[in-house]
Amino acid sequence: MLVLTQYLQFVEGYTPTETGLAFLPLAVASLLFNGVGAALAQKIGNRALAVGGLLVIASGFAVLATLSQGDGFGLLTAAMLLMGAGAGLAMPATTAALLGAVPEEHAGVGSALNDTIQQAGAALGVAVMGAVLFSTYTSSMPASAPAAARHSVADALATGDSSLVATAREAFTNAMSGSFLAGAAGVVAAAAVAAVLIRGGGRKGDADAADTAGSADATDSVDAADSVAVLDEGEGEFHRGSGPVPGSSSSSASRSVKEPVSGHAHAAR
Repeated sequence: MLVLTQYLQFVEGYTPTETGLAFLPLAVASLLFNGVGAALAQKIGNRALAVGGLLVIASGFAVLATLSQGDGFGLLTAAMLLMGAGAGLAMPATTAALLGAVPEEHAGVGSALNDTIQQAGAALGVAVMGAVLFSTYTSSMPASAPAAARHSVADALATGDSSLVATAREAFTNAMSGSFLAGAAGVVAAAAVAAVLIRGGGRKGDADAADTAGSADATDSVDAADSVAVLDEGEGEFHRGSGPVPGSSSSSASRSVKEPVSGHAHAAR
């Protein structure tokens, strides 16, 4: 976005306010599709949503790469909407996939790792796209241009030379297109990595988890039933071997029956 900011101000001549308004569709689309992405993740899974969102972002970069001087707000707004929608779809899915891969007691570590990955990715993107922009712009400027103008479009505009200003604006536009193509390629590569590494989730994953929990509950019920059966069998054998118990000592006999049976049940376990 730093590249686009310079393009809007130095090439298109936008004011700072107009430049800020140009990014408004990106913010609005990101907010709207963030909720959509959170809902879709439960239906189609984190992997499909993350890959789809990243590909939408890549399409936004591709649209930005086609910008030329004088295109106005139309094409720029379309690109901003695509990038905002893609970010809104991909972010909930990737965050859920990361946090779902760590135990609940380490959720704080997972959240910190998520923030670290985002910051590192942003820094890497700025570095790569900035390097492409600088090298392409410098190579596109004539060797006769002042050194400062060959390294900065702002310095080229400050010279006041109309021909040099036009050359610098064209060189910067071409360099910007190259940097946005590099960004699109990077996002497509990230989508490929996400398709390989992110496990499928959503409703199917919840159903599998429920089936696993149900199997565990059924196993516990069978174990409990087996224990009761052993207890009942032991009690029946004791009654058959001891004969009738006088009524005057029924309570003590009852206790004497249960104690050996309890011991027998423990032995059976």
